[in-house]
Amino acid sequence: MSQTDDKQAQFAHLNQPLKDPSGVKEANQKFLDDVLSKIEKGTVNLFSPSSLLNQAVYGKLSEQIQGKIDIDAINLLAKLRDIKGLHDFGQTDSYQMENLVENVRLIKERIEAEAGDVFII
Repeated sequence: MSQTDDKQAQFAHLNQPLKDPSGVKEANQKFLDDVLSKIEKGTVNLFSPSSLLNQAVYGKLSEQIQGKIDIDAINLLAKLRDIKGLHDFGQTDSYQMENLVENVRLIKERIEAEAGDVFII
């Protein structure tokens, strides 16, 4: 083995999310599976915030609430892109994935408690 190969092997673990030995919590795993399914089917476009919205509910809201939801949808999509990236990289059982999924799920639940079933995820 060359010196370069030795260094690459020595540092291969760097820049890898830490694995969670318990895996993703059941509620978060169901949410993750649903979200990834919608992304893969094209129902959710990771670059179109409006693809997250349940238009029937969203259209009935006041402009002020719609504005808040628009900003939250942009933020949720950024997190969903991170989730998709980790998934594609094979890091589904990392602490980072658990944190991202739970964060998205809780944000969604908080918004929907106020505005109704406004997201399709």
